[in-house]
Amino acid sequence: MPIRRSYSFMQSVTLYIIILNVLIWLAQIITYPVIDDLFSLDPKMAASGHVYQFVTYMFLHATLVETSAGVTIYPGHIMMNMFVLAIFGYQLEQALGRRKFMFLYLVSGVGSAAFYMFVMPLFTESAAVSLIGASGAIFGVLAAYAFKYPKSWVYILGLIPLPAAFMVVFLLIEETFLGVMSLQPGVANFGHVGGIITGLLIMTFWKLMNREKKFGEHGFEYVWE
Repeated sequence: MPIRRSYSFMQSVTLYIIILNVLIWLAQIITYPVIDDLFSLDPKMAASGHVYQFVTYMFLHATLVETSAGVTIYPGHIMMNMFVLAIFGYQLEQALGRRKFMFLYLVSGVGSAAFYMFVMPLFTESAAVSLIGASGAIFGVLAAYAFKYPKSWVYILGLIPLPAAFMVVFLLIEETFLGVMSLQPGVANFGHVGGIITGLLIMTFWKLMNREKKFGEHGFEYVWE
């Protein structure tokens, strides 16, 4: 696998994003529900001018869950997101560089939220539910990784081996189906779809720009497929 840059995980933007998410998650628990109310993506508030929520929501995660024994801390949401980000984010960051990776991450998160707000009212009456989580941004990272390394083998659910390109197609179909059928209440499937689409669009744009730059420098270009 070609890597353009080389620095340790401890120096990566990926690690800083993980640390920031964990710190904010702890702050959410301590101040619950103040941070959630202010910085989650409330569709009505976001549409009426609170545009900062398109960014802040992706740094929040579920904190508490009600069980038969009462209310307890729920780490599953943030643990899963940060685990996937650590695996794929660092490798992609090495290929893109810190600035491009950060741009991709943030814009994928924003695109995820915008797609969620646009599509959700078409399929459900719960479109006013607030959105939190880094999943949209991370799905954008997964899509970009598959775009960059389409033949790299990954494991769906840790069990099913697939080339990265097929993984993204599988996730896109799965998340769209689950969202249309409303089979996962409480999960923003359309936000995941929006993240995938945004990540692919960004990578496609960069690839086209790079080709235009090469063509401009040399005057002609041969492409062997």
